[in-house]
Amino acid sequence: MKIKYVSRKKLYPAFGESDMKNQVAFVREDLPKIVKKFVRDHELYHLKDKSQNVLWREIKANIYSAIRHPLGSIITLIMSLQPYRIKLYIQRIKKGK
Repeated sequence: MKIKYVSRKKLYPAFGESDMKNQVAFVREDLPKIVKKFVRDHELYHLKDKSQNVLWREIKANIYSAIRHPLGSIITLIMSLQPYRIKLYIQRIKKGK
């Protein structure tokens, strides 16, 4: 498993992304340090999770990362309450990804 920090432009509107095939977690480099730690662990969790249900995968990754980075999870949650982020979540749930 590898972690790559990438530009906002490459991942926006997402904060991070997991490439299961290549076992790489991508995290936006422009995020606050505490949020980057949360997102990093969240994406790394996805790399080892074999669940098929997208909602369940997100719940587990969020719980895992929140235990490790409680303040980071709160700040990430606050940053995620933007209309463009909520739209992203709705689209992912509809697509099942």
